[in-house]
Amino acid sequence: MKNETGKYLKYAIGEIVLVVIGILIALQINNWNEDRKSRKTETYVLNEILSNLKEDAAILNEIIDQRQLTKSSVANMLGYLRKENISKDSLEKDMVNFLTFERYFPINNAYEILKSKGLQLSNNNLTSKISRYYDYEQKKMNRSILDVENAILHILEDSSGIPRFIEALALNQNVSIINYNNPDLKEELYREIVPFKNNNIGTLNKLIVFQNLNQNLRKEIETELNRIMKR
Repeated sequence: MKNETGKYLKYAIGEIVLVVIGILIALQINNWNEDRKSRKTETYVLNEILSNLKEDAAILNEIIDQRQLTKSSVANMLGYLRKENISKDSLEKDMVNFLTFERYFPINNAYEILKSKGLQLSNNNLTSKISRYYDYEQKKMNRSILDVENAILHILEDSSGIPRFIEALALNQNVSIINYNNPDLKEELYREIVPFKNNNIGTLNKLIVFQNLNQNLRKEIETELNRIMKR
């Protein structure tokens, strides 16, 4: 009886051990599958965010280029508006750049996907940087770009100011000036350009800083993608 009982206990213990091992293996396989799915999802989202950031960088480059042109044209006009005779072609060319504004429509669909998943990335520091870029820095940049637009629209909507000297205007394309050597026009332009100069330079500087943020974030995402692939 003792021998039979001992054999039974050993058998039962063996069965329990096998069941436990089976459960542990199943859990390990499940964890591996979940990790693989999570890694696949994270890789997809990060690649999409990276793609959006590259598109955003291209848009920012165009806006920076235009703000640089505006900066040069404003400096030109401040240099020659006090002169008695000025060039009509130069004035009209510089006024087109002066009166040009951009609208910033960032592409955030990948970030929205990330938010819908609860911002769950394995790298918490990167999650914070992505969130700050889209929820704070990008919105701040958009407001600054909008400030330039509002300043220009304010000038164009003042019928008693510069618009009364404009014969024809195609925004961001060309402008035709009536009596371009009129002292009143020169005075109006000078009065508007002086404060606008700082507005434009301020926005340009912010754009350059923001573009650097975009570039640094792209590099960090690329580094993270390489790390995930090696896991």
